[in-house]
Amino acid sequence: MVVFSATFMGIANVKDNNIVQKMQQKQVEHNDNWGWFQARNIRASVFETTADELSLTWPGETAENQKKRQDLSAKYAGMAKSQEMKMNVQKEAAETALKDYDALNAEDDKFDMCDTLLALSLALMGITALTKKWALFFVALIPMSLGTYIGIAGFVGFHANLPFLDFLLQILS
Repeated sequence: MVVFSATFMGIANVKDNNIVQKMQQKQVEHNDNWGWFQARNIRASVFETTADELSLTWPGETAENQKKRQDLSAKYAGMAKSQEMKMNVQKEAAETALKDYDALNAEDDKFDMCDTLLALSLALMGITALTKKWALFFVALIPMSLGTYIGIAGFVGFHANLPFLDFLLQILS
């Protein structure tokens, strides 16, 4: 049972580490997109301000200069609109990355709980070997069974449907 628990814990740990790497990638993606969102927001503000300044009539301005200024003002207004559209794309990408991160975090919690329960089981089995009390071995089978169940649920991708474990995950999160 010790070999089974340790082996399954090792395999589950590999999967857990892969999920953590994906979570890190999603966090970076989220932060990058929010950074771009802010940069585009600043760009849009600068372009809007420039367009507003160029829309003001200058004293002693010739008709030719007025036409160039108005064209330039329209160009900056268009650039501001372009940045605003791109801002929305960045915002959506950031929100999607955050949702993906949250979904991965739920999967990671399963493997963390699996690891914890299997470690507890191994500790109890070690104490059983020292004390030679078989009753403790059967107690150790409880966290081992739950940890294995949750680990399999994580691999297969289904919800464990154990309310007390969901409660524990909520407390530990």
